[in-house]
Amino acid sequence: MEENKNKNEQQNANVQGENGQGGRRRRNRHRHHGNGGGNQAQNGQNAQNGQNVQKGQNQPKQPKNNQGQNAQKQPQNQSGQNNQNGQGQGKKHKNKHGQSQNQNQNQNQQKQNGQKQNAQNNQNSQKSQQNQQSKNDKKDENRKDTYVYTLDGNLYINLTNKCSNGCDFCVRNERSSYYGNYLWLRHGEPTPEKVIAVVNGMGDLSRFKEVVFCGFGEPTYKVAEMVALCDYFHGKGLKTRLNTNGQGNLINKRDIVPDLKDKIDFVNISLNASCAEKYQPICRSQFGEAGFAGLIEFAKLCRKNGVDCRFSIVDCIGEEEIEACKRLAESVKIPLYVRKYITDS
Repeated sequence: MEENKNKNEQQNANVQGENGQGGRRRRNRHRHHGNGGGNQAQNGQNAQNGQNVQKGQNQPKQPKNNQGQNAQKQPQNQSGQNNQNGQGQGKKHKNKHGQSQNQNQNQNQQKQNGQKQNAQNNQNSQKSQQNQQSKNDKKDENRKDTYVYTLDGNLYINLTNKCSNGCDFCVRNERSSYYGNYLWLRHGEPTPEKVIAVVNGMGDLSRFKEVVFCGFGEPTYKVAEMVALCDYFHGKGLKTRLNTNGQGNLINKRDIVPDLKDKIDFVNISLNASCAEKYQPICRSQFGEAGFAGLIEFAKLCRKNGVDCRFSIVDCIGEEEIEACKRLAESVKIPLYVRKYITDS
């Protein structure tokens, strides 16, 4: 009994052991299945992860590709933009160049128009001056020649338009009249009789301080007529004066001073400069620099023959030149008169 009990206990224990192992086996199988399921899940997870890895591997490539594509696109876009900008700048440049050309063309056109207008204005001005000159010429043709005129209380005698000088400052270079007196002689030089006829129509001559032989020309061209008129005016109680460039001896090719003695009461000689080198450029004597030497000699002969005379200069030649003229006048013992330059008549 006791052995049977022990055998039974041993058998039960074995059964339990087997059951336990079976249970463990079953649990192991379950675990195996669990592991298998886990493996399958793990495999599925791994597959999914593999796919994800692949996708993950692919995903990093996409930014590269995108970056690459973008990088490719961006240069293209930038170059396209640059090309567009270049084209725009080119257009701007062309537009600016075109505008510059248009501005230059407009400026050139304006200049041409201005030149044409100036030319037209000049032509019109010349025509106007010619017409005015023509009118003046017609008036001058109808106007009587002026042989005698009055100025500053003196009676002036105009005998000729001839002159051996061509002075820059002479009033006849600027106008045909002198204080309203038209002195250009158009109908010939007057005889003493014509001058006397005019003077006789002027009434009482005692109101004049003196008679001055002057006018638009050099009076010593008409020495004979001048001397004859001196006799007439002396007979009227008037003194006579000669305004001259001092070249009378050169003009007449002889010494005319003796003809003037007791006829001309006073001789005014226009000196104008201190030496021949300065005289000739402004006075332009037809005798060249001999003209200046001739006037100095003429002044000496007047003083020698008792004909009262003086030199005269205008005040616009400069202080230094005025002082040089004073020294020259003193050296030949001829008085010097400095007069104002006449700018308006």
